[in-house]
Amino acid sequence: MNRSIVIGITALCMAAAARVNGPDLILKSANSNTNTMSGDELISVLEGNVVFVYDDAVIKSQYAQWWRSRGTVHFSKNVRVTKEKQVLTCDRLDYEKSKKQLLANGSIDFYDSKEGTRLLGDHAEYFPDTKFITLTGKPVFIHYDTAAHDTVVIHGEKMTYSDSLKLALVERSVTISKGKLFSRCQTARYFTEGDRAQLRTKPDIKFDHDSLSGDSMDMLLNKRALRGMSVSGNSHGMYKDVSGKDTMITNMFGDSLYMAMNDSGKVDSMWMYRNVKSSYRSAKDSLHPNEAFGKIMILAFTKKGDVDNVKVWGNAKSVYHVEEGDKGVNIATGDSIAVAFKEGKASHVMLSGSVRGYYAPENKER
Repeated sequence: MNRSIVIGITALCMAAAARVNGPDLILKSANSNTNTMSGDELISVLEGNVVFVYDDAVIKSQYAQWWRSRGTVHFSKNVRVTKEKQVLTCDRLDYEKSKKQLLANGSIDFYDSKEGTRLLGDHAEYFPDTKFITLTGKPVFIHYDTAAHDTVVIHGEKMTYSDSLKLALVERSVTISKGKLFSRCQTARYFTEGDRAQLRTKPDIKFDHDSLSGDSMDMLLNKRALRGMSVSGNSHGMYKDVSGKDTMITNMFGDSLYMAMNDSGKVDSMWMYRNVKSSYRSAKDSLHPNEAFGKIMILAFTKKGDVDNVKVWGNAKSVYHVEEGDKGVNIATGDSIAVAFKEGKASHVMLSGSVRGYYAPENKER
């Protein structure tokens, strides 16, 4: 019998067996198909409009080598994989039947139109059955926002995305940006449907003129707009109110912190717990900060972003400077303290429970 006929019959038998045994890589078309035998291995070299089907995934390229008995295919030249709402393009792609995975290399672009997510990188492992992908080589994760101009962009050294969990895990030298927000950490989990991100290992966030840092941090989003940030362990929050005349700086320290944002993207309130300290001062005057100490503290801000009031509970202490009339410093302690501000300056203090205090006038040269 002619050798080419034997090879053709063998190929048809293998394709039929693949269909019987369940989902497998099946050749649908190619402009040319050259078959050779290497030992007991049948190798097909396919060129021009190569199309394979794996279950509900379609793989296309301009060139492919197929090791039939091993169930291994190497694709190159304009590689494209489509599966429902997902598209993967790359320079080179390897399929391994035993592992049911696709190994992609070079100019990788993985886009999920349903979730509005895109992953870029140099190397990737993609599992079509579970819709799970791992990227290395300067990977980038992008989450598009159809309702706003800002998008979430995440960089790192290693990145995995699970479509079933709607979760992106990014590791090492992680940065996250969205509009005016920029954050850094070593490990981040971003939930595309849960509207939240978890930052771990030395996280810090900068948002316009504000910043947060601590041992671990969670970002809360509503329709992908930043609505709040919580910090645990060695929390530090800094808020700047910038104006033409001066800049007012608020620093808050504690074991944990929560910052809530308003609809305008400005800080609405800040909550601090355990070993709390706040400092409020003018950028032009670093020697006279208004300070408060206690176990629990809440800072409320006006819609314009000015500090409106400070409330402290538990061994509370306040130190604020009087700048009008008889200038000096007022130091007060009590079970709780409430400090009200007007036009960026402390206007009055209310204390309750075991109240003590004194006023020290400013020393004047005679």
